[in-house]
Amino acid sequence: MNAMIAWVTARPRGVVVVFAVLTAALGFFATRLRIDSSIDNMLPSDSPDIRFYERVREIFGSDEIGVIGLRSDDLFSERTLRKIQRITSAVEAIDGVDKVISLTNAVDPSRDAFTPPPIILQVPPTAEQRADVEKLFAETPLFAINLVSPDLRGTAINVFFENLSDARYADLGIDSQIGAILAAESGPEALFYTSSAHVKLEATTSMRRDLYVFTPVALGLVLATFWLSFRRLRAVVTPIVAVAVAIVWVLGVMVLSGRSINLGTFLLPPLLLVIGSSYAIHFLSHYYDCLASSREPSPGGQESTIHLEALRNALARVWAPMAISACTTVVGFGALAINRVPAIRELGLFAVIGISFLAINCLTLMPAILSLWSESPRARRAPVPQGSALRSALSRSGGIAYDHRWSVIAGFLLIAIVSLGGLKQIRVDSDFLGYFDPGSKVRTDNEAINREIVGSNPFYLVVESDTPGALERWDVLRRIRELQQHLLTIPGVSGSISIVDYLELIERGYRGGDEDFTIGDDGELIPFEKPKPFWEDPASLVPLLNLIRKNAASFTNVITPDFSTANILVRTSLSGARVTEEALAEIRRYVGESFPGNLRITPTGTLVLMTGNTSEVIGDQIRSLSIALVFIFVAMALLFLSIRVGLLAILPNALAIFLYYGLLGWLGIYLNLGTSPIATIALSMAVDSTIHFMTAFSRNARKDPDQRAALVRTMSDVGVPVCYTTAALLLGFLTFAGSSFVPIREFGQLTAATLAAAWFANVILLPALLATTRIITLWDLVGLRLGDDPSSNIPLFAGLRPSQARVVVLMGKLQHYSDGEA
Repeated sequence: MNAMIAWVTARPRGVVVVFAVLTAALGFFATRLRIDSSIDNMLPSDSPDIRFYERVREIFGSDEIGVIGLRSDDLFSERTLRKIQRITSAVEAIDGVDKVISLTNAVDPSRDAFTPPPIILQVPPTAEQRADVEKLFAETPLFAINLVSPDLRGTAINVFFENLSDARYADLGIDSQIGAILAAESGPEALFYTSSAHVKLEATTSMRRDLYVFTPVALGLVLATFWLSFRRLRAVVTPIVAVAVAIVWVLGVMVLSGRSINLGTFLLPPLLLVIGSSYAIHFLSHYYDCLASSREPSPGGQESTIHLEALRNALARVWAPMAISACTTVVGFGALAINRVPAIRELGLFAVIGISFLAINCLTLMPAILSLWSESPRARRAPVPQGSALRSALSRSGGIAYDHRWSVIAGFLLIAIVSLGGLKQIRVDSDFLGYFDPGSKVRTDNEAINREIVGSNPFYLVVESDTPGALERWDVLRRIRELQQHLLTIPGVSGSISIVDYLELIERGYRGGDEDFTIGDDGELIPFEKPKPFWEDPASLVPLLNLIRKNAASFTNVITPDFSTANILVRTSLSGARVTEEALAEIRRYVGESFPGNLRITPTGTLVLMTGNTSEVIGDQIRSLSIALVFIFVAMALLFLSIRVGLLAILPNALAIFLYYGLLGWLGIYLNLGTSPIATIALSMAVDSTIHFMTAFSRNARKDPDQRAALVRTMSDVGVPVCYTTAALLLGFLTFAGSSFVPIREFGQLTAATLAAAWFANVILLPALLATTRIITLWDLVGLRLGDDPSSNIPLFAGLRPSQARVVVLMGKLQHYSDGEA
């Protein structure tokens, strides 16, 4: 390591040039980074449910139906119907829209199965026509649940999209075009719009806006922290350059690996900004300490020699704890990389890469820049603010923690007990619509449509048989009809559509009008005997099925041509994993009791996938946290050559994580896809302070036999930069607490709260735990020089291996005795 330090400080220009070339190359690719709003990134990539959903979409089309809701005092007035016509035509012309079904273009096969007329025969309808339409809605659930509200004052304009990816939906600008159409039609009628694609795009827009707004704010606060900490221009510019270079590198690597910024990795730039800032503060603090303690040059000596020597001493002090800290942080984020959710896995993977870049840059690029940007002798001799009041307060807190260690430990034990009470109240739920503030338009529109018009959150129930033609059987169709009737008893379900609804509708048109007589061959009237409905006589089903076979292309959204697979579109107002799972559980219970084993009924769709995978994803996050805790504990135990010391080192940070989960329970915040990674992320960053504290304590304890004095000195030396780094982290994360997008806001608030708890535990609890503990670090053991064969050269070590002799020396303490003293 000494050779690397000497090389970096001796060839600073070469280092800067290499970094500049790499930054230019990777920066070229970083400019091509895309933002991907796809919800698929939040679903397990290896899930068979995902593959099933993709296959169903290929067969029956997308379940993502857009709904334009309209409320009017008189739904059938000419003004309102003309407006519906214009909106329908304009939206249908948008590229990416498959079809639009509304009150003004829907047809009624019950009047004529072969050439069905429109529901609204003319605009405006006559009083008689209006009465017929109202009667039709009252008698035909297929129309009622899709087109009008129960009070007949609201209508749904249903927008069916082509099978588009979220990225394609965004690229086509469908959202903005629909928004422009509705804005042009603003008037006395109230207009709303919602769809899952619209909600996801709004989430991405909020995410992008907050990223562009709050990242610069966080950067400004971090810069202010650097300035207040060191009052030096280069102490502000140098670390930001090093951190910015690392961020550019990792974004370039993302593009080269074919990745985009998604709902998980959007946190990466601000995350690396605050982590890199903490690394830089530790290095600068050591550098200015070394510079301040350097001796004045002798007459004729060179100021540059003092400057370079301070740099080398600072690097020698900081490289080991920084490298170990980076490794433990990498382990923490690496635990996220095992997650099956692509967004979280990619956050972990690229955070590992980014943190590695940050550590390299802080140990190479920063010293190189500082070597070239030497301060003037006058500026160098000016004192650097190191928080004298803060240093005194930390020294006192170290002494108090030592003197009252059992009271401190008891106090933190009480906090753990209180957190345990909150832990029992944690609720697991995931509501994508809940990511928006209650007053946001995307949420109020969705709620208004669900409450006042139709259910806008659909999913599929897929009925499968291995036998072609199985779904033509009367008894199977009857079971499907009974399932649909049962669905209406489930809270949140507003209706459903299946092949049965089309069969009933077509039958009404196929059977003809209300005539009781027909004309015979000789012109006389003879009684006309209508066929019985197919529910009464299964033989009446045959011509209806034949009609559907001849027009199979018109029914591809509900049945396959071979009648082996059917699709039931369930319209709901459900939102949130918990209530959706309750509805799905009831459906599965009913299906298990009412359908034979040769018929498989499988719920699927975006709503189902987000619900069904919530528990699995939370489980993955708990496993990630457990792995991070175990690996960091092992690293600490190896670093400090003691299982007991490793446990003491991890305990304050584990307590902060415990407090975080207690906070979730007491505040009623859901544990979901957004909040579950926070514990692992906070743990990975909080360990940094522990490592710097314990390595400094190890160094001071070897110099001073008084354990209390060593603790107090450690608090004075390391406590200040630890406070500065914590302040930088807190300010960086609290910036995002002002976001209007709930996941970003909660991430900022909860991460800051957890890091603050970890800081408090590290400066109060950790000194109390270490009050009677001696610490040896791994690099102390490796770096101690006792000669090639200490057992031969030093009689005290006779019979000991070299490593054992080093341990004996390091565990000892220096004592001074007067001549003749026993």
